[in-house]
Amino acid sequence: MKKTKKPESKAEVSPKAAPPYQNQVTLVGYLGDDPKLHEGRAMLSLATKSSWKPKDSDQWQEKTEWHRVIAWGKLAEAVKPLAKGDHVLVEGELRSYQYDKEVDVVASGKAVVQVKTWEIRASLVRKLVRKDKPEQAET
Repeated sequence: MKKTKKPESKAEVSPKAAPPYQNQVTLVGYLGDDPKLHEGRAMLSLATKSSWKPKDSDQWQEKTEWHRVIAWGKLAEAVKPLAKGDHVLVEGELRSYQYDKEVDVVASGKAVVQVKTWEIRASLVRKLVRKDKPEQAET
């Protein structure tokens, strides 16, 4: 006699609810410079690119975004061998912070402006290696 698997209960089949908060970023791109090491952290400049073709044009458009990525502790040590142009995957969370910056004003000398900036606090940085296409055999 063949045993049949019992159907799972409805509670076991229903998907889990999404967490109430999530701050997770995954980026794949190219380093714009060698990592800058400073006081237990490494700063990376990562370029990503989006491309699209507008409906009213035959020309492709593209936009490059630059991301500031910060790696701390052991991860900062691990990214030391990376170099400008390396293809990398970065996972982490988006962080913002504000600071005051003094700027020159033409008529009145100087003014203090509040600046808000964004960065990725990395939890993983992985160098990606593209496999070359196999060469076609000559006939």
